[in-house]
Amino acid sequence: MYVDLFISAIVGIFFTYFFTFIVERFERRIGLLGEDVHKKPGRFLPKSGGLGFLFGWSFSILIYMFMNAGNKMIFNDLITILLIIWFVGIVGLYDDMKRLGGITKVLLTALPGIAIYFASLYRPFVFIPFLGNARLSIVYPILLPIIYAVASNAINMTDTFTGVAPGVVLILTIFTFLSFLFFPLLPKSDPLYQIAIILAVLTISSLIGYLPHNFYPGKSFNGDCGSLSWGAILATIAILSKTEFFLVMAAIPIVTNGFTILSSIKGIIEHHELKTRPTIPDRDNNIIKANPDENAPITLAHLLTLKNPLSEKELVISLYLLVSISSIFTMIFYAILFLIFC
Repeated sequence: MYVDLFISAIVGIFFTYFFTFIVERFERRIGLLGEDVHKKPGRFLPKSGGLGFLFGWSFSILIYMFMNAGNKMIFNDLITILLIIWFVGIVGLYDDMKRLGGITKVLLTALPGIAIYFASLYRPFVFIPFLGNARLSIVYPILLPIIYAVASNAINMTDTFTGVAPGVVLILTIFTFLSFLFFPLLPKSDPLYQIAIILAVLTISSLIGYLPHNFYPGKSFNGDCGSLSWGAILATIAILSKTEFFLVMAAIPIVTNGFTILSSIKGIIEHHELKTRPTIPDRDNNIIKANPDENAPITLAHLLTLKNPLSEKELVISLYLLVSISSIFTMIFYAILFLIFC
């Protein structure tokens, strides 16, 4: 398993980089471009670079599947997961091209939870610190669509500056992977645990291959195709490995960002529908300032630039650090729990 996984991961790095390059060229050719409003005027980038990630990530999974074609259970489960993530990716791609309403997007990104239920790709309990495993046979299936909708749209709401979303998802995936590797809540023989390892490793490798295309100054935007897919992948890994609570704690900055946005705008709307922006870009000097307007949505970027303006690169790195710190503290917290109770 591990040799095959290593080979698939290496393939994922290079093919994701390659596929993203191809997608960028194709989108430039057909005119699927958006202006980078945080740089000097006139800079247009491909809108849906995240499609390249999906191709590379899927290719690495297919390579692993065909190297392990004899394991029918894992083969079939990975096919199901690929279809689920591609559904979310296509929803995002449609939104990049035609625009979906906020409510419609939330409802569509909840549908994978129903598919996970019918495919039985879950265990109906949640680990809660100090309480242990809480069995939720009736409630958990109801929570599945909510988990997907929240995860997908939370990552989507962070995708406001080049490099933020894939970097944050990479950090969260690494720490989630380490948490269930060192502090497993399922038997290591459980097929869902094994699938979680496969997904986590191949997601990490594909993000490593993708990030050079989106990190500052950025060669393309991720688009909702990328950000919604990454949220769905994180949700899938957490559900399979029973690290839902860990992921919520590690992603506290992202969760907080989502709640503050929703509370300040009092509803679910799209980025382009905002009448007042949370930050103001000084495009000549390449810095980001907090919008002093009292009606401006409160976001992490807004809070980080309240005292002093930051360059886009400084802002992105600050967000990486916040998520890394919350993930490290969550790992320490889990390590202490396992030392005491296990």
